Amino acid sequence: MPKYSIVIFVLFNLLGMLYYPGGTIGDPTTKGYLFSQNFFSDLGNSVSHSGEKNIISFILFNFSLSVCGLTFSMLFFSIRNVFDLSLLNFFASLCGILGGLSCIGVALTPADLFLEPHIIFANGIFRFLFAASVLYSILIFKSNDLDNKYAYGFIIFGIMVLIYILISELGPNPRLNPDALTLQVVSQKVIILWLFISIYIYSLGLGKHLYSKS
Repeated sequence: MPKYSIVIFVLFNLLGMLYYPGGTIGDPTTKGYLFSQNFFSDLGNSVSHSGEKNIISFILFNFSLSVCGLTFSMLFFSIRNVFDLSLLNFFASLCGILGGLSCIGVALTPADLFLEPHIIFANGIFRFLFAASVLYSILIFKSNDLDNKYAYGFIIFGIMVLIYILISELGPNPRLNPDALTLQVVSQKVIILWLFISIYIYSLGLGKHLYSKS
């Protein structure tokens, strides 16, 4: 399921980029979707930054993100069975599930309609997944049945997410100039790509272990 939901997200968003009318937060006069100047969530706005209706991209982005969020939540709910019951396992699964639900929250709160909750959910995705990566790393290191390579993978993912959080929080305001906007936009796309790759790999590795236990 994670594989198919990721494929849906990628294909739907590539299609959404083709239909995006134009405009960025720094320049409403640009035409079409600019990969280094438009955030992913620009596709989810009901009205583009150029002031034009954005119905097709709006539907494609928010539907595909909701599918990913639901799938990721189900994945982390299932992964809890890989480890022994413990408070650490509970909080790791909870953070992963909340990260997935935050994706759905972003989809349900387009930035041009519900900016404050949109920002809260967007921040929640990365903060919850950062916490989950730390907790799962500990769980894997403590487990005798799992290869530590998955723990190292979670650590690398956690570091990447932390770097992105620092860039988004402490980096330059994307509204100030095009270079600042490019930094924020490109770093967002890199971390989302890494997120998808990581979750796909973990779903395969931890899924095999889960099936072997059952």
